[in-house]
Amino acid sequence: MSSRALSVALLAVTLAGFLQGKGVQMQRDVQCCMRYSQEKVRAKDVLRFEVQTEGPDCSIQAIILYTKKSVKCADPRDKRVKRLMRKLIQRQRSKAHTTMWLHPHRNLPAMAEAK
Repeated sequence: MSSRALSVALLAVTLAGFLQGKGVQMQRDVQCCMRYSQEKVRAKDVLRFEVQTEGPDCSIQAIILYTKKSVKCADPRDKRVKRLMRKLIQRQRSKAHTTMWLHPHRNLPAMAEAK
């Protein structure tokens, strides 16, 4: 094995070990939570989130939280996580409402000024 191929293989193993340590594992282009993170996550630190369903690729249901510093896996049945999700969804809705008025879509009629 060439030194370059060995370096790439070592990097992949190291990265996989790091992600597994955080409870997130890469599987065939699918990012899956394999266990839940125990740390608290503040709504203001969450950049975005995804809902993971249980299926052939991922063994547990989870909320994948992309924070400013890392990726966390949260239990969707946990009371704190439900509260966090309500805050995040409310934040999304308020941003969407504000954005709609600031940047109207092309298919919406233009507002006419009063004469």
